[in-house]
Amino acid sequence: MTSNQALQLATLIMFALYFLTAMVGMRLFGGVQSAVWFAGSSAMRAMALALSLFGPASDMRTTAGVSVLTVVALTMLHRSFAEQLDRPKLLWRLHLVLVLVTITGATFFSRSYTTYPVLTLIVSTVVGIQAALTASALFSFSGEGVELAGRFAGTSMLVYALSYFLRAVVVLHFGSPNYSRALDETSTVCLAGALVSGGATTFGFTFIAAGKQRIELLWRAQIDELTGLLNRWAFKRVAVRETFRSLRKAGKLSVLMMDLDGMKRVNDRLGHSGGDAVLQAVAASLQEALRDRDSVARMGGDEFCILLPDTELTEAIVVAERLRDQIALLDVRYRGEVVKVKASFGASCSDHCGYNWQTMVDESDAALYEAKRSGNVKVVAATKVIETSADTENALAAAQMNERRRRQGEV
Repeated sequence: MTSNQALQLATLIMFALYFLTAMVGMRLFGGVQSAVWFAGSSAMRAMALALSLFGPASDMRTTAGVSVLTVVALTMLHRSFAEQLDRPKLLWRLHLVLVLVTITGATFFSRSYTTYPVLTLIVSTVVGIQAALTASALFSFSGEGVELAGRFAGTSMLVYALSYFLRAVVVLHFGSPNYSRALDETSTVCLAGALVSGGATTFGFTFIAAGKQRIELLWRAQIDELTGLLNRWAFKRVAVRETFRSLRKAGKLSVLMMDLDGMKRVNDRLGHSGGDAVLQAVAASLQEALRDRDSVARMGGDEFCILLPDTELTEAIVVAERLRDQIALLDVRYRGEVVKVKASFGASCSDHCGYNWQTMVDESDAALYEAKRSGNVKVVAATKVIETSADTENALAAAQMNERRRRQGEV
């Protein structure tokens, strides 16, 4: 057995193991589509190596079969990473064109006799292009912890592409005195490149799949599944961080607690699925109405909490009144019925509660309870800050005027 044949056998065994790795990874990390494409790619490359190793060496049909299997395998490899990028059609048509070119060339040159290795030239060029395209897709990966794996695997594929481009250059010098030796050497380089890049892409595929699953789990741990808003745990983390930031910069920080009025009647009349539709509509309305730097969370049931950085109490009250009016105008359609809901708000501010997150929540919650107790559909400030002085009334009027001017400017 020659050194090239030994290298082929080792690479064949490794691709069989990569196939098993992809199947196990599909069980562990999900991503069924990408795993199927990756497993198919590894199987195709193993078949190509088996055919090259055990098929008739002088038969052009063997060369044609190896060529087609290799190109199809790289097309599937590219698709597996494109699926992980959530862009399955990324450069897909170009890969299909390259597959078609290879099949056409393999069909034609396997049936015609020619001394010039045209098929080898075509396949070397096509594989080089495919490997470069896959490298570009791998370099596109971003996100916490996965970009390094993408770059590592992408670099290995780029080196693999260069080895096949080098082989194409050698084929162009067909007939030169050292042609056979140079072709054997570049073939060895290509086999070594396949072995190394196969390992690197398998590592990259597994690492990226695991990283995406971790990010997905982290996202699910922070987001309320029904409304898409922050959940209580994630919101507290954001709020505590924003509280410390406001304290350092001596900025104002306000909190609004919001509760929907009439949700019990909605649930009794339309069931909980109808109530869910209302909660989703209200959540979307809140996200649309608030600033990018504001945070909103579903605290449970039909209760929401809104964090307003760099906002004084009078401004927070104006925001609450605007949100109350916006929610009152919502027409939620469910099973042919139009559902109307209203909201009550409690407001607190760091000016009077201090830079203590739990105190601000407790005070705004107490104010919300007062709003519900006194007849619903109201905005009530925390009891510590309720004043009837002219200064407070003037400040509130000025804040309302500024809010109206801002809304007119947006229009």
